[in-house]
Amino acid sequence: MTEVISVYDGVRLDIPFEACVLYHGRDSIGGLSLGYRLLRFALNKLTDGRIPERKEITFKTAFPGPGLRDAVEMTTRAVTRKAYEVLENAPEGTPEGVYGHMYFEITVGSRTLCCALKPGVLPEEFVQTGRAIKKGNYSEQDARHWREQKDALSEAIWNIPNFEDVLSFSMKE
Repeated sequence: MTEVISVYDGVRLDIPFEACVLYHGRDSIGGLSLGYRLLRFALNKLTDGRIPERKEITFKTAFPGPGLRDAVEMTTRAVTRKAYEVLENAPEGTPEGVYGHMYFEITVGSRTLCCALKPGVLPEEFVQTGRAIKKGNYSEQDARHWREQKDALSEAIWNIPNFEDVLSFSMKE
């Protein structure tokens, strides 16, 4: 993975995905991968190629997953800066995640990208397995299967050639 997210925070920072893995670990690797790729996509759309200042980036989502949150925090420091918000509601029809909905609003300056994963991008088996695991009553085999599904989701996210193909999105100025 050679993609980097570049931001200014006094100096130019080129943050590779591997730095996010070092920060978060691999427990929520699917959400970490999604957060990183989504943020990179959004920043490219919102900035027309210029490198943004960290302080001008805000992130709102109806998906409170720890992997997504940590990808955003590592790259933008939005959680620390109180520029990260978990929304109570998502637009009707937005696909569900293990918890919450797969809806996101990324803002740079005065431009906002509102987007959601398209239905079917997140496998239903993944959502159902995750919900069962989160309830806490599972076997070692269930835990192993869940880990395999998270790794497979991460790999699938990195194999998406054009991230625009898996999102419904609109821009607000």
